[in-house]
Amino acid sequence: MIKRSIAIGLSVFAAIAALLPTAKVAQASFGNFLLGVGAAAGTSAVINSNRRATEAEQRATEAERQRPASPEDEFFRGLQDALNGLPYDNFRATTDYDKGFQEGVRRLQ
Repeated sequence: MIKRSIAIGLSVFAAIAALLPTAKVAQASFGNFLLGVGAAAGTSAVINSNRRATEAEQRATEAERQRPASPEDEFFRGLQDALNGLPYDNFRATTDYDKGFQEGVRRLQ
């Protein structure tokens, strides 16, 4: 999604840059004004699209974190966090994650 937005933004920028040499410096026309308005509207649309995509991704991530997990999954998550050198992250406050993290630390030593 972000790559597409960047491509659109760069295309708009390239179109404006291509039209600049043809514009008269001392005399602005209604067409140039509309070109500027169109560029601003396009840029705004790209920015808003990126913002909405980021917010949706954050909501999905948070929903995944709040989903209940089995004790085995929590143990394995703690074990993998420790073995991969990730920080302690027991956001569900389960003893299974604690046990898995401690086991991972023990295996590393």
